[in-house]
Amino acid sequence: MTLQSAIVGTEPASHNPPFSRSEYDAVVVGSGPNGLAAAITVARTGRSVLVIEGQDTLGGGTRSAELTIPGFLHDVCSAVFPLGIASPFFRTLPLAEHGLEWIQPPLPLAHPLDDGTAVVIDRSVQSTAANLGPDAERYADLMGQFVSDWPTLESFLLLEPLRAARHPVIAARFGLRAIRSASSFARGTFEGARARAVFAGLAAHSVLPLDARLSAGIGLVLGILAHQAGWPIARGGSSSIA
Repeated sequence: MTLQSAIVGTEPASHNPPFSRSEYDAVVVGSGPNGLAAAITVARTGRSVLVIEGQDTLGGGTRSAELTIPGFLHDVCSAVFPLGIASPFFRTLPLAEHGLEWIQPPLPLAHPLDDGTAVVIDRSVQSTAANLGPDAERYADLMGQFVSDWPTLESFLLLEPLRAARHPVIAARFGLRAIRSASSFARGTFEGARARAVFAGLAAHSVLPLDARLSAGIGLVLGILAHQAGWPIARGGSSSIA
């Protein structure tokens, strides 16, 4: 397996790269997670791959830098990676052998409220539900079922969409909720402000308006993963992943 990288972004436009097209079977432009995943996938077939990155460091969204105090790293873009553990593709990579260490916080996340309190999502569905007042039972039933369904959901959400046809009940149970907007789902599912607020915080990671269709799906997946896999961070910053 041949996988090489070149940092060429700081070179003048007229500079000739130190390689020729004929030397590689594939060239991937951009060394973010998607680019690196694509390069590894191609390289695993026995083909040679060149990864070209225009910035001074590799990583794309998984990049860290000393933005304030020397020696103190900040994640420039992404910082928390539930799919770093839960992704079927990531699980095939021997990243630990190359020094990657995941840190799991005791609580995956907390959502602050205007009254000074916060809603906490625990790894335990039941412990989380206990924080949600009138929505405790509803949350426990909903998320408990989805966490149990995750091995099947993972297969058609992250691997082969057509597998959903093999599990129509599970696919429908998730899909009919995921296709909704986050605001519609939260109002239709939960009674209290605490459950609605924490779901809005999850769904906001979709970078969609909360009244946009499918934004509920992002909130559901991130909530499921908080219980199923946690929301880990990479020791040494997200650049450690790259």
